[in-house]
Amino acid sequence: MAFERWRGFIRAWRDYPFPEGAVIGGNYTIEALLGEGSYGLTYLTRSPEDGTPLALKQSRPSKKAVGRAMLARESTILRVMEHPNIPACRDYFEYKGSNWLVTDYIAGKTLEDLIFDERIVYGERECLATTLKLMERVAHVHSRGYVHLDLRIPNVILQNEDLYLIDFGLAAKIGEADTVPGRLKPREKGLPEHRPPEITSDLYDVGQLMLFMLYSGYKPVRGGAERSWREELELSSGMLQILSRLLGEQETYPDTAVFIREAGELYKSLLR
Repeated sequence: MAFERWRGFIRAWRDYPFPEGAVIGGNYTIEALLGEGSYGLTYLTRSPEDGTPLALKQSRPSKKAVGRAMLARESTILRVMEHPNIPACRDYFEYKGSNWLVTDYIAGKTLEDLIFDERIVYGERECLATTLKLMERVAHVHSRGYVHLDLRIPNVILQNEDLYLIDFGLAAKIGEADTVPGRLKPREKGLPEHRPPEITSDLYDVGQLMLFMLYSGYKPVRGGAERSWREELELSSGMLQILSRLLGEQETYPDTAVFIREAGELYKSLLR
């Protein structure tokens, strides 16, 4: 038992973030810690050329080769994306036993911030408008032969009227997602296994993300029994069908394009 505690202490010590002012790789000065994930730590830094804010991601030292390999894959994927609303890879290098990835820094509020801190309420129309913007980015990822596999509200940033998709740490080539540590397989999400299962998994995550938005206006009854989302949310028949397909309760969407078309038609009908 003492050995396990000691090992946990060593792991925490190895993963302790670099302090503000630390210079990484001779070029990047850390200004702040932006966040920590299972496989990496992300800092705010600036371009040594023009002072532009950048995000600096470090592979978590305790994850050793796995963390370094995941960050290497993320750098490769971001180079392939080439989309104005997906952070670009600006640099990649090794330093002090970690791999380091430098990307665009996207300022703004995440969907998580807007829902839980700003208390923004998303009705069906607002939910669909945001989802359709997101799906343009997701469709681009799929068209490049990859899946994101982590489409959650902290990874969607809104900047005025624009929307950015970030954090490709779990992304993978279509057909190779089973090699990614830390991600749930479609069958573990309760989804049917059909090809391509990774796209089904991305669409399932979009369904969950939409539920977060739609629940933003929900007021639970104190002392009431727990009910399903179908019972708790007052939704149109069109939205019920879309969510049921995304979440695998009805026949799932065969591809991203079919979902975008159906969601777009529902959105247009709500504008009339």
